[in-house]
Amino acid sequence: TIEVDEILKKNRIRNIAVAIASFALAIFNYGYQFAHPITAVEILTSMEKQSAPLTTIGNNGKPTVIDFWAPWCENCKVGAPTLQAVEEEYGDRVNFIMVNADVGSSWPMIQLFGVDAIPHLALLSEEGDVETALIGPMSRNVLRADIDALLKHKEGCQKVEEVAPVCHDDLPYKMYDAFDKKQDGRRINFQER
Repeated sequence: TIEVDEILKKNRIRNIAVAIASFALAIFNYGYQFAHPITAVEILTSMEKQSAPLTTIGNNGKPTVIDFWAPWCENCKVGAPTLQAVEEEYGDRVNFIMVNADVGSSWPMIQLFGVDAIPHLALLSEEGDVETALIGPMSRNVLRADIDALLKHKEGCQKVEEVAPVCHDDLPYKMYDAFDKKQDGRRINFQER
């Protein structure tokens, strides 16, 4: 059993060395992140660069979340980590599109969606129908509940003669309906040229 004791001793020494190295790396990582914090604007800009293209709206079988934000918007900055976490959770099942409202080329989108305050999260069905807009800082639970409703398909729901019924659960949280008076403009679909 001298061999077994020798093996156990070597394993114990190796495990202690791994634990010390892990602890040292964790302390170094904490120090680095403390000295080089990632700002909310960097999060939003990074998410915008990784956004799904507009042509995915209503064309790839996934619901879409469009976030209208600006670098000067404090509520946008506060909500950035929450939005990033929700995108990481749902990214493979939902299109996330970020629109910087400070960029002049964004004005057509702002007008199309009736954005009059930011942050403005437009939630669209997989068919491209604008279901609601959530305005202001939003909790993770509210956003998750609405996305879950968009993802839940109703039984026996199918298109009949080009009329698309609502094939998802009702959204538990609705705020602003920019298309209340113009129902025919509710379906958004961008085609590639």
